[in-house]
Amino acid sequence: MDVRKKAEKLAAAILNSAEYKKMIAARENINNHKAAQVMLRDFQDKQEELHKQQMEGQTVTPEQEQQLEQLFAVISVNPYIRELFEAEFAFSGLMMDVNDVLSKALDLKDEEPEDTGESSKIQVPPKKILIPGRDV
Repeated sequence: MDVRKKAEKLAAAILNSAEYKKMIAARENINNHKAAQVMLRDFQDKQEELHKQQMEGQTVTPEQEQQLEQLFAVISVNPYIRELFEAEFAFSGLMMDVNDVLSKALDLKDEEPEDTGESSKIQVPPKKILIPGRDV
C-alpha cells in the first residue's frame, strides 16, 4: 500500500478520534458564546504579541509573563475556554503519541548526540511563553 494512502487512513483515524471530536466541539462551543470568544481572542492577542516580541529578539519581562499567566488564570475560569484548553491538551497528547510511534519506527527518536566539539547549527531558544494545551 502506498505511504500516502496510509497517511490518509491515519488522518481519517485522527478525525474519528474522541480527542479530535472533543476539540472541535469545544471550538464550536466557544463560537456560540460571545464572552468566551472575546476573552480567548484577547488572551491569544496578548500571547501573540509576546511571542512576536520574543522572535524579534526582545526580552519578555517577568512582569509580562506574569500578566499573561494571570490572564490565563482568569480566562480558565470560563467553562467553555477551560473545556477548549483541556480538549486541545488531550488532542496535543494524541498527536505527540502518533509522532512518538512514527519516530520510534523510523529510528528518529531524540538521542543524545555525541560531543564532536562542534556546536549545533540550530539553537532552540528557551521557551518563555505559556501555551495553553501544551503547558499545564
